[in-house]
Amino acid sequence: MIPSITSTSNKSKKTKQVIFKISAIAFWIIVWEALALAIGSDLIISSPVQVAGRLAKLIVSPDTWKTVGFSFVRIASGFVLALVLGTAAAVLSSKVKALKILLSPITSVIKSTPVASFIILAIMWFGSKNLSIFISFLMVFPIIYLNILGGIESVSRELKEMSAVYKLSAAKRLGYVYLPQVMPFVISACSVALGLCWKSGVAAEVIGISDGSIGERLYQAKLYFETGDLLAWTAIIIAVSTCLEKIVLLLLKRLGAFYRYKFSGARMPSDKKHAGMPSKAASDAKDYPVGISLERVSKSFEGQQVLCDYSLEIAAGEHVALMGHSGAGKTTLSRLIMGLESADSGGVKLSGGASFGVVFQEDRLIEQINAMGNIVIAGADPHEAKALLEEFGFNSELMFKPCMELSGGEKRRVAIARALLCRSNVVIFDEPFKGIDDRTLYDAIIPRVKELSDGKTFVLITHSREEAQMLCTRIEQINE
Repeated sequence: MIPSITSTSNKSKKTKQVIFKISAIAFWIIVWEALALAIGSDLIISSPVQVAGRLAKLIVSPDTWKTVGFSFVRIASGFVLALVLGTAAAVLSSKVKALKILLSPITSVIKSTPVASFIILAIMWFGSKNLSIFISFLMVFPIIYLNILGGIESVSRELKEMSAVYKLSAAKRLGYVYLPQVMPFVISACSVALGLCWKSGVAAEVIGISDGSIGERLYQAKLYFETGDLLAWTAIIIAVSTCLEKIVLLLLKRLGAFYRYKFSGARMPSDKKHAGMPSKAASDAKDYPVGISLERVSKSFEGQQVLCDYSLEIAAGEHVALMGHSGAGKTTLSRLIMGLESADSGGVKLSGGASFGVVFQEDRLIEQINAMGNIVIAGADPHEAKALLEEFGFNSELMFKPCMELSGGEKRRVAIARALLCRSNVVIFDEPFKGIDDRTLYDAIIPRVKELSDGKTFVLITHSREEAQMLCTRIEQINE
């Protein structure tokens, strides 16, 4: 097999990076050696050779590993505690605004206060035995909390609404919507926090002179002017901290890769384990259509009135098109029907339990999973999804591509298929046919929309009278 140009180029770049790093390290070791020779005093700075010799003796000593283990357990415990509580606080703060406001001054104070101040206070409060646990936790908590909170708040509002409309389970929302967008923030937070927890934890041990800790050994080296020991222990701290950081980040990346695989979307329909089955919400959807009643509904956004005393009756199973100028309130009406907005006045009533199949103005697909997966997670049968995608012009390769690699028209077809195949009794299409070529639209899509929406309550928002007449029995004109 001939290696690709891309893979060869990547290997060459990695090799160069390794060479540059080794060269940089060698350069600074030479500078260090030259500086030690120029000063000529082991009390001020030991040479690399002396430090390496002292480090070798420390590594083979059992007492060294007991000391490292003592500090490692406590500092790592502080980090884990901060990770757990910081994540929990971030999740709660994203839901409870009062908690976010309450924690804001605390995190600001922790970030601004010198670590030495907290160490001295902690010694006065708790003593020095478990000092490093508290200080590591305290210094790392704001980083974990603020980063994860930022990640949660950056999660797409459109995808959260989509998952609510399609009634995705909590596990699916976590795997498909939240984790892919929050995980980079978690990795970034841990990358910074792991180094900081070691620096602050060891500093606490030095000031508190915790018995049996790395900090105590550093203090002794300073007390007896053992510069070689001081630098050797510093090298051990750097090595342990770096190893811990690499292990934690590797585990997080593996977790992310696992979720990317587990939630990458449906495989071939014959593989039922991965293709998935309709969700409980989809299975519970009623087979009968639902009537919709809007009575004197008014809605404003930032003082701008969009709807004023608007009333509309849609019978169960009726197909109605909503037409009007841009800004007339057509999309707002659909959001009121779906429960994504609340009316300022008036009422919206559904004649029974509604389960929605929706094509939003935006595609609102989960970009990292494939076309099949986007349809199946909404509750569609994988065999039906595959058949409909084939009718919409998808071959086997295309339907199992991540949606981020699809064109605008292809994404639109996936969104339409999802809305048609999920087990719903109300179908809402909001300008659904953007970016779809006429041949595919009139030969494949519109006939299937007619067939699969038959017997369901169907609401079409469009600027095309032709589309409205083909798919609906009534046209409602909404004026600004």
